[in-house]
Amino acid sequence: MVASFVSRLRHKLTGGHAPVCVGLDPRLDALPSRLLPAAAPAARIAAFYGEVVPAIAPYVPVVKPNIAFFERYGAAGFAAYEGVCQAARSAGLLVIGDIKRGDIGPTASAYADVHLDLADAVTLHPLMGKDSVDPFLQRCLVTGGAVFVLVRTSNSSATEFQGLHTRDGEELSDVIAAHVHQWGEGLGEAHDYGPVGAVVGATYPQEMARLRGRMPRALILVPGVGAQGGTVRDALSAFDAHGVGGIVNQSRGIAQCFAPDDPQWLDRVVTAAKSFSTEMHNALRAQGTIK
Repeated sequence: MVASFVSRLRHKLTGGHAPVCVGLDPRLDALPSRLLPAAAPAARIAAFYGEVVPAIAPYVPVVKPNIAFFERYGAAGFAAYEGVCQAARSAGLLVIGDIKRGDIGPTASAYADVHLDLADAVTLHPLMGKDSVDPFLQRCLVTGGAVFVLVRTSNSSATEFQGLHTRDGEELSDVIAAHVHQWGEGLGEAHDYGPVGAVVGATYPQEMARLRGRMPRALILVPGVGAQGGTVRDALSAFDAHGVGGIVNQSRGIAQCFAPDDPQWLDRVVTAAKSFSTEMHNALRAQGTIK
């Protein structure tokens, strides 16, 4: 039997990791200037994460490569994405492929086949309904993977659609959250989190507790900490009384925390990853959810 994403995450948290994730969003202007300066972009990105991924693996349990930053460099960029996913998993990290797919039928099945082989979980758009999620859930039964459905994203214009009210007076994000819960019913262990998770931004802390109540079995991936203005404390409503239930992401504040000409750039990345983990642990302790 294949171990589930939830069980693998729990194992890492029991082993002392904080429930955090490092986003991998490569930008050429933020790479170390001394790292293969004459090489093609995809080669430089691959070399960068070839050093970063094993260096942060002892301190964080999850990474989230954003495929757009790789795909912009064509076939070589996609190959770099594949390599980063493989390197992260080889280093013992869980990988959430930030792909934000949302199609249906054979198209969704094709996406699920490739992306849930490369990564342990993926992000999905819910606009086309359950038909866009089912092919991924079928693949999850084979791989032990998980999906994270966009419910309340961290961007400032999220309310343009996600904040719209239905005839019953509910916000659209609440309706999506209710469906996330329904889609996960009967999947995974009965008294644990299931394979259907949600994305709820730390930039909307006032909605976090309400949406958590709608999705009691959904792991919540929390973006928006750091450069977007959210804080670790804003994410605490995603967690249960045992300090489980949320995965808090930070991207630029870790993998882009250095000046490109800084010779100590890797040390700074590792220090930032350690600090983020410690901050998360301290926030959960202050809330009384972990000792």
